[in-house]
Amino acid sequence: MASQEKQNAGASGGGSADQISGSKAEGLYAAGMEHYSNRRYVDAAASFAQALVQSNRHPGALKYLGITSYLLGRYPKAIECLVQFLEREPDDEQALWHTGLTCLEMVRFSEAERVLRRLVTVNPRSAQGWRGLGMIFYRRGLYGEAVNMLRKALEAEPNDPDVLFQLGEAFNKLDQVDPAVECFESVLKSQPDNPKVYYNLGILYDKKSLPERASLMYRQAKELSVSGERRAKTAPVKDVADKGLFFSRSLTLVSESPESQPVAGVDRDRYEKFSRRQNRKKQRRVTPEVAPGAEKIGTMDLTKASLKIEEALRTIKEKRV
Repeated sequence: MASQEKQNAGASGGGSADQISGSKAEGLYAAGMEHYSNRRYVDAAASFAQALVQSNRHPGALKYLGITSYLLGRYPKAIECLVQFLEREPDDEQALWHTGLTCLEMVRFSEAERVLRRLVTVNPRSAQGWRGLGMIFYRRGLYGEAVNMLRKALEAEPNDPDVLFQLGEAFNKLDQVDPAVECFESVLKSQPDNPKVYYNLGILYDKKSLPERASLMYRQAKELSVSGERRAKTAPVKDVADKGLFFSRSLTLVSESPESQPVAGVDRDRYEKFSRRQNRKKQRRVTPEVAPGAEKIGTMDLTKASLKIEEALRTIKEKRV
C-alpha cells in the first residue's frame, strides 16, 4: 500500500524518470549554449556531452557537441556527432557546413565535397557552401575549379574578404596576376591591417616587375606582423643618409624620401654596404681539432694540386699495367 502511494505521488508531483532526465538535459544544453556563445568551447562541449547522457536523443546537444568538437580539433568526435544529427535533420545548413569542414581537415576530400554539394543543393545561395567547395578544389590543386566555386560564393556574398582572399590565392596559382592583385586590393578595403594581404601583394608586384611597390608592400606586412613591444625594441635599418631602407624579394633597394615618396636606388655597391652593416660582428674562425700525433695539412695552390693529382693517376696506371 505504501509503495503504491509513492508511485502515485511520483506520477502526480515529481514526474516520470524520463521527464526528470529530459529536464536535466535541457538545463545542461542551455548551459552549454551559454558557454558556446562566449566561446568557452571546452566547457560547452562538456555540458553538451552531459546533456546527451541524460537524453541521448537531444538533437541540439548532439549538433553542438559536433560543432564544438570541430572547433576544438576533435575531428573524429565531431564527425560522429554531426553524422548522427544529419541522419535526423539532413538539410540543416550549419551541420552540413561543419561536417564538410571537418572532412576537409581530415583530408577526406570526397566526403567533404559530397556534403558541401548537398549544402548548395539545399541552399544555392549558400556562400559558405561554395566557398567550402572552392577550398576543397584548391587543396586538391585544381585551381581553375576553385576559381569557379569561389566566384559563385562571391555572387552569393559580394565583397566577402575571406572569399576574395582565397580567390586571389587561386588566381596567383594560375599565374593570373592582375585578377589576383584586384582581389587582394579589394580585401584591403575591409582588412587594412592584414599583413598576409600586403605580403601577397608584394609577391604579385614582384611578378609584375614593380619592385618599388613590392618593397612597400613587404615593409607594410613586416610592420603589421611585429607587435608593438617588438617594434619598440627593433631599430629600423638606416642608410648613410638616415633614410629607412627595405629590401623586396627582388632585392631592389627602396628608400623613403622626406616627402614619403618611394625612390628606387639600385646598385650593387649600396647592397654591399647594407650587407656589411647587417654583419658588423666579425665571425670567429673555427679551427678544426686535430687528433694527437696527427699533422696539420697545409693548403696548396691549384697548380700544385693539379700536378699531384696527375702524378697519382700515372702511378695508378703504371701499377695496373
